[in-house]
Amino acid sequence: MKAVTGTTLLAGIAWIALATSAHAADAPTTQPQINEPEIIVTANRRNEVVQSVGGEVTALSGADLDRMHASTFNDFATQVPGLSFQSYNPTSNLIAIRGVASSTAELGGAVSLYLDDVPIGASTQFGLGSQSFNFNLFDMERVEVLNGPQGTLYGANALGGAIKYVTARPKLGELSAKVELDGSATDHAGLNGAARVALNIPVGQTLAIRLDGNVEHDTGWGHDPARGLNHLGSADVVGGRLSVLYQPDDKLEIRLSAFAQRSKANGVDVGFYDLTTSRPVAGAYDQSYLIDQPATSSVAVLSGTISYDFGFAKAVSVTSWQKNHGYYQSDDSVFYGILVPIYTAAFTQYFGSGNVPASPYDLLVDTNTTKFTQEVRLQSASNHQLEWVGGFYYDHEYTGELVDLLYTASGTGNMPAPYNSYPFYGWLPSHYSEVAGFGDVTGYLGDIFDLTVGVRYSHQNQTYASNLWWLGFGPTYQNESFVYGTVYPYSSTSSQGVWTYLINPRLHVTKDVMLYGRVSSGFRPGGPNFVLPASFNSPVPSTFDPDKLWNYEIGEKGSFFNHRLTFDIDGYDIEWKGIQTTENVNGINQLVNAGNGRVQGVEANFALRVAGGLSLTGAGAHTVAKLTTTAPVLGIGYTGARLPLSPRWNFSVGAAYRFAIGQAKAVASITDTWTGDRTSGYAGSATNVLYSLPSYNTVNASLGVTLPSGVELSAYVRNLFDSKGQLSAVTLNNAFGPSFPVPVTMTQPLTGGITLRYNWGGH
Repeated sequence: MKAVTGTTLLAGIAWIALATSAHAADAPTTQPQINEPEIIVTANRRNEVVQSVGGEVTALSGADLDRMHASTFNDFATQVPGLSFQSYNPTSNLIAIRGVASSTAELGGAVSLYLDDVPIGASTQFGLGSQSFNFNLFDMERVEVLNGPQGTLYGANALGGAIKYVTARPKLGELSAKVELDGSATDHAGLNGAARVALNIPVGQTLAIRLDGNVEHDTGWGHDPARGLNHLGSADVVGGRLSVLYQPDDKLEIRLSAFAQRSKANGVDVGFYDLTTSRPVAGAYDQSYLIDQPATSSVAVLSGTISYDFGFAKAVSVTSWQKNHGYYQSDDSVFYGILVPIYTAAFTQYFGSGNVPASPYDLLVDTNTTKFTQEVRLQSASNHQLEWVGGFYYDHEYTGELVDLLYTASGTGNMPAPYNSYPFYGWLPSHYSEVAGFGDVTGYLGDIFDLTVGVRYSHQNQTYASNLWWLGFGPTYQNESFVYGTVYPYSSTSSQGVWTYLINPRLHVTKDVMLYGRVSSGFRPGGPNFVLPASFNSPVPSTFDPDKLWNYEIGEKGSFFNHRLTFDIDGYDIEWKGIQTTENVNGINQLVNAGNGRVQGVEANFALRVAGGLSLTGAGAHTVAKLTTTAPVLGIGYTGARLPLSPRWNFSVGAAYRFAIGQAKAVASITDTWTGDRTSGYAGSATNVLYSLPSYNTVNASLGVTLPSGVELSAYVRNLFDSKGQLSAVTLNNAFGPSFPVPVTMTQPLTGGITLRYNWGGH
């Protein structure tokens, strides 16, 4: 029955695309009469118009981001079809594309994150690879969201897709500056502010330097009435980039870049909600924790890109070094306030050790990852006959992760005598190395048909050590007495290899209408596992496998009515095998393969330029993501369980109107975004408890005026009707009972602001 459903879905999309193309054949194919540049993307590692890419790509230009007043990922994510996320805190997110997420507690990333050509973040679960860094969007040339697996060109972790942040390049021979001041106020919270500056400096005719920096403050909207705290979830961001471009001739180009950003957060933007009703326990933004929950996330990246054009092909080398640091404290008093007394009560009975009462417990996670990557590729010129790209990729990472559970009733974090130790202590060093070779070849049959085939082989080696102490291990007998706090050491290695593939035919029905198919695969690395002492008889194996998926997709991209209308639609069927997730065994998360899943969906978007300066846009997606097997480690003994996080429906529609006020140019815009219901956890699971996130709607509006002098003044409103949207939820505590409140991350409340920009110089 499922196969029939998938076939029917894809056949329906094909019929729509063919019908649309038939009408397109009669449409004129002259150049557009409205002067708006086409967006060029590098999804396939070469410059292409976004409408030529044989797959779903959302490209947001720097101008688009400015009009949206988007300063971070959360500001544009809901307007991208098939994209959903969970906010861990204001510094990082778990991102899902096309429903590829197994739980809100997964540790490995399923979406690759790139800054220009540099992969950002840890590749492994031990480096918390699922926590995607929130880049500030100032001075970005564009953001590209690539839906579907990108395993051949983007490698590990690109199961659901990839997100590329493309920074503004230095410009030769141009002296220019951009200054931006932003101030806003958030209802139920306070004031926000930002100062940003970018400077482009030419040095002769062959060298240019680009500098930019930003300082941001975002107020939090969480309230803790019991402790008299407000502005919880506030964040302070400091960042900057230095980029140097040397281009002595048309063949050689060298670009050196340095980037650093640090985000510090005070608590989380959550309210406490009832598990069964999905309604707030008190106020919509009220929470009640026993301890503070600060978080810090930082990234520093050094990179160098050298390209040389030989004529028949271009050689590109990308070298990078980065350091990722994450420091998070979370209040786990409920979960461990139940577990710890259970263990100590047992030890009192058997060893006379004494009870430890329920008390605040602070889970501290401090992760540092250093990562070196080297990619070398050779790509042919764009001749529309036979085009190819082939290359080599190397990655080496070291992660040191410290995980401590602190008993905060004491000043030291230790439990009282005779324990005299933390309830949990873990030092988890690991090494990851990857060597990969990849290649894509595209053959053209005139201007009518072309076919791309690609392959990548990736081999990963990992070493992992865990030095653990956990109260649940119990005491050891030393010198005729029982002793607590003995560290349990363990080490393991793994060596795994994975092939990924791409088949991508494109049929050009007319110059402006294209049909395409796409068969692609992706993977997330497996590796060595946490292993408990032998006395626990843990069912978890010493290694876990890569999870892999295949994506089958067909779609249409077209421009109509003299390029005034663009319309894209595609449908896909994803088969996901060996889904990675975490299983909590006696209070310790371990890495496992839970089962198989299937995701089917449709994505579409349009842009219509109406006469008189009016333009309309829209994007939407329908996603059905389910498990196709049982998953005992998730507490699921039936098939068809809905995968968490992704809405079945989401869409965004917008309008922009451009007009003149004397010599000034003005644009007014409004966007309405609707996000359907989602889930956290699974129906019927006692360990991954279900919470239903209701659908919500937000409306954003702005009005900007640009003077001939280059000064731009704009006013904007986010969440115009103050919708109290629920973004994500964590139900860890509800494994002990439905009466515990669920912390739910909330959308930004009604916010109004003013942005002042000044652009000086340039062409």
